[in-house]
Amino acid sequence: MINAVIIDDERDSIDTLKWKLENYCTDVSVVSSFEDPEEGVKYLKANPPDLLFLDIEMPMLTGFDVLEEIGQPN
Repeated sequence: MINAVIIDDERDSIDTLKWKLENYCTDVSVVSSFEDPEEGVKYLKANPPDLLFLDIEMPMLTGFDVLEEIGQPN
């Protein structure tokens, strides 16, 4: 099973992606999702996923900012 995290400031986008993964990618499990990228960064530092879905344009941090914050994954 592939553990995934979604960070997107739009709840509808998170829900749509979760639905698509549940119905078309049964080997991917969404273990957590965040609308607040800062909360997502805190989670990611303690719980690195196998797969990360990021929105690029978010009000507080961009997806690229999130990647910089979490550093190089293992």
